Amino acid sequence: MDLSIILMIAGIVLIVVSFFFKNTAKKVEQDVEELSISIFQETNNLKRRLKIVEEELLLEPEFQVKSPVAQNQTIQNPKMQQVMHAVQQAAQATKAAPTSQNTKPIHQIIISQVLELNKQGLSIADISIRSNLTEEQVRQVIANGGR
Repeated sequence: MDLSIILMIAGIVLIVVSFFFKNTAKKVEQDVEELSISIFQETNNLKRRLKIVEEELLLEPEFQVKSPVAQNQTIQNPKMQQVMHAVQQAAQATKAAPTSQNTKPIHQIIISQVLELNKQGLSIADISIRSNLTEEQVRQVIANGGR
């Protein structure tokens, strides 16, 4: 009888102790989940900021597009306003004369982007579209190796 009482007491003690371990495991699991969510949000914020910076570097800062349609409409979504502005600037940049692009120096970030896209095996036409450079400028950058 002594052995059965000892086993019963040990079982009750182990059950009580197991309740404490479950609570800490849930807390750790919740902390890890919150941490992963915050890292995901920070990563998305950084990607969004990086995309905006890349768009600013790739677009010519001198072009100011003022379209009567865009002035009459009020767009409430700020993200939509940024996209519309970027599209208008890109459209204006493609209308610019090719001689004005040849006289301006090419930024080092764009040169490295062109070289990286070339390493990835993209065609000159695709690189030209992605970097907002003419095909001749892309050929020159690749031929010079970025110098």
